[in-house]
Formats: sequence, C-alpha cells, structure tokens
Amino acid sequence: MKRCTTIVREESNKWIYEHAYIEISCENDGVILGPNLRQADKDEIQAALGKEPSEVLVESIRLSGDTGYTVKDLETDEPLACFGTAPFNETMGLVWFLGSNELFKKSRISFLRNSEFWVEKLFGDFDVLFNVVDSRNKVHIRWLKWLEFEFIGDIPEFGVEKRMFHQFMKCKE
Repeated sequence: MKRCTTIVREESNKWIYEHAYIEISCENDGVILGPNLRQADKDEIQAALGKEPSEVLVESIRLSGDTGYTVKDLETDEPLACFGTAPFNETMGLVWFLGSNELFKKSRISFLRNSEFWVEKLFGDFDVLFNVVDSRNKVHIRWLKWLEFEFIGDIPEFGVEKRMFHQFMKCKE
C-alpha cells in the first residue's frame, strides 16, 4: 500500500506543498544550506570526507544534475534540504540527502508522507539506489529503514575519521 502524499500542486519542475516546495537544485542552494545542516549531517560529512558541508553539497548537486532537488521554505525561499541521485554506473545511483533542523520543524509530516514518492522519482533510470550512512546518524538510519532500504553491510573504518558506516541499498520494484 502506498503512503499518502500532501502535494498541493505541481508546476513545471516545481512541487508545492503546504509549508515548502521542491525544485531542481542550483549550486547556490548548497552554499546557503551548508552552514545550516543538522549537526548529525555535518558530523557525517566530516567523518566520511573531511570537507566543508557547503563544498560537499555543491559537488553533490553538480553530480546529480537534474536529479538534484532542493526543499525550500514556501514563505522565505530558504533552502531547508537538498537531495538527489548521482550516477555511479548505468544501473546504480548514489542517493543522498542532507537537511536542516528547520525542515523537520516546518514540515515533518509532509516530509515523511512524501518520502516514498521522492525515492521512486530518484530511481529514474537506475535499478538500484545505494550509499552509506554514519552509524551515529540515528535519524537517517530509522528513516531509511522506514523507507524499506536494506542494510547490506558494515564498514568499520570508513572515511577520513575511520568511523563505522553502514551500507544500504534499495532495488526498483
């Protein structure tokens, strides 16, 4: 059974919800969002890559192209989260999501109700979505399990900080 969505209306490359809208990302969205990420997302970026959040967001947006999206506040146009799929090969996409605390304050219910729709959209032409998540990022781990991603292995010393990460994946239905 599909979960319900809360979309109010859809325009060309813009999805409008009650408190936020989603559109294709531009690199400036990453520059603005970077300093405002949840601490767990900043910690994950540091542990894996040792880079600044804005730098990682801009790079992720660039790699995702038209499959990179930004959630923005409906009133202020402030970026609340960015997500997308970067190609790994012809059949596999590297899925990613980085968000601010404001996203969950302003549109937690809408975010959850629409997550499945966006995961399906992120598949695009890919058969498999995958990535890794920092074992300390409990919110993302719980959310990924709720979305029925499969956890396929642990990487005990991943990234520049050599921390425990979990690899996850989902196959297109």
